[in-house]
Amino acid sequence: MLRYLISRIVSMVPLLVVITAFTFVIGQYGAGDLAAYLAGTRGDAAKGFDMELYQRFREELGMDDPILVRYGNWLWNALHGDFGRSYVMMGDPEISYLLANSVPQSLQLVLAALVVVTLIGVPLGILAAVFSNGPLDRVLVSGSSVLSAIPTFVLAPVAIIVVVVRLRLLPSVGVGWHGIFSQEAILPVACLAAVGLLNVVRTTRVSMLEVLSQEYVRAARARGLSEWAVVVKHVIRNALLPVITVIGLTAPLLLGATVFIEQIFNIQGFGLMMSKGLQRGDVPTVTASVLVSTVIVMAFSLIVDLLYGLIDPRVRVSR
Repeated sequence: MLRYLISRIVSMVPLLVVITAFTFVIGQYGAGDLAAYLAGTRGDAAKGFDMELYQRFREELGMDDPILVRYGNWLWNALHGDFGRSYVMMGDPEISYLLANSVPQSLQLVLAALVVVTLIGVPLGILAAVFSNGPLDRVLVSGSSVLSAIPTFVLAPVAIIVVVVRLRLLPSVGVGWHGIFSQEAILPVACLAAVGLLNVVRTTRVSMLEVLSQEYVRAARARGLSEWAVVVKHVIRNALLPVITVIGLTAPLLLGATVFIEQIFNIQGFGLMMSKGLQRGDVPTVTASVLVSTVIVMAFSLIVDLLYGLIDPRVRVSR
């Protein structure tokens, strides 16, 4: 298992280099001239555009170097935790400081939403499979389909109006982040979990139905085992592998949805930081955000692969 883990981590390195290089090049040539922006905003407006100040900023940012040299310098510094400064954000903060304060909040949201999706979606999928083609099956699948079909930027404001303003079931939201175990986190996590609920319910249902049709399940029923004993002892474990795959693929989807959730609920997380960087043309921040989000997605993918071996011993033997 350790050998497999090391090989997987090593195989991720070329993909990281390709993704970050593509983002870096697009940012350098596709975005505006950062040196011109700094010279225009920080120079003396009464004197007009200051070419000397502009050239000084270009030298400081290394914009006169070849693109490969610039990318190599950025990658070397990034490997040492130095992503540069955000010259667009107020106070020119270090990007590593912004990441350190925003990534944990978004990860808490995503992990909490994954737990909710798993604890709700998997049991609902099991119930839908056990009572397949019945009224309960139709209600569960249709309800999760409707909930997942509502866009996040629509569902979250509606949830605030109904749950907070009208029914007053939760305290006021939109005043910052108070931790994953606070009451203010309930609504953001619930809205985020709704994004991936349908995929988990549907995959669990299909996987359960496939396993329920196997010969050994019929043999277990023939021995006189009750339906729930068959499901618990023989079906659920064998039906989990596709479900784990979908849950792992749901994590990047939830990470992307935090862009809307954090803006609506005023959570200063990774999604909000990346959104601000894109809106303001902050190329260094966006490039660092792409690197971090790629690492997070790869980490979830690696965890899913490791869980395969824990659940199904045949996967460990094949590896």
